[in-house]
Amino acid sequence: MWSLGYNGCLAVNCQGRSGGLALFWSTDLCVSLQSFCSNFIDVHVKEASGVIWRATFVYGEPKTDRRHIFWDRLRFLKAQWQGPWVCIGDFNEVLSNDEHMGLTDKGETQMRLFRDCLEDCQLVDLGFCGPKYTWNNKQHGDSNIRVRLDRAVANGHFLQLFDDTQVENIITTSSDHFAVHLSLSKYSDRRQRETRGHNFKYEAAWCRAPDYMETVEKSWAAGSVGPSSLQTTWDKLSNLAGTLFQWSRDSFGSPHKEIGKLEKRLTR
Repeated sequence: MWSLGYNGCLAVNCQGRSGGLALFWSTDLCVSLQSFCSNFIDVHVKEASGVIWRATFVYGEPKTDRRHIFWDRLRFLKAQWQGPWVCIGDFNEVLSNDEHMGLTDKGETQMRLFRDCLEDCQLVDLGFCGPKYTWNNKQHGDSNIRVRLDRAVANGHFLQLFDDTQVENIITTSSDHFAVHLSLSKYSDRRQRETRGHNFKYEAAWCRAPDYMETVEKSWAAGSVGPSSLQTTWDKLSNLAGTLFQWSRDSFGSPHKEIGKLEKRLTR
């Protein structure tokens, strides 16, 4: 804890040589423990601004026949909280066979139970940049298996609070799992952006302009830098909104002002 520069810690002991969880934090955040077990550490985080959000750090049940118990525990946590919520860690399951690379496919039943749990908890996958598969059995040839077991999921309230969330899978050498790095913006930075941001609205008249589609396609292509993720999609949408705002002013002027002038003339 001290070597990493943190001054708060909570640990859950391992069972034999498997499992075990540890959570470190800096005391400039107010972190309050809500519950814990061998599969997760669940906390509330209160920022200096007074905003409170929930974080659950998970180690999914490794035994298939007991995994449904873990999904039900997440559902129980959902029933206790209606605010911003993020879950991150090793879920020990995939959402589809696209996240599993090996000679045999994963069983559909277990994947469906995972998908059902996320749907019931109103949690969505936050995507990622970096390597796709976060676990490797370290074997060679046809025996090699790679799976995306580690991820971050969050509800809509969390995405509204942290609108530029980014997840990165980071290669590690000391573990058979890659690290998952979740980056959040500072609350003060978000408030500044919200204050100076424009309220984007689509105008139906735009699609009748001969250069509308060309403008959209060029703006979207210009933002296609780096791997696809929730962050890059958001950046491209923001860039497109700014491009269309400037293009509209150049092509159409200010229709709302013109409408206002005409309304005054009609009144007179």
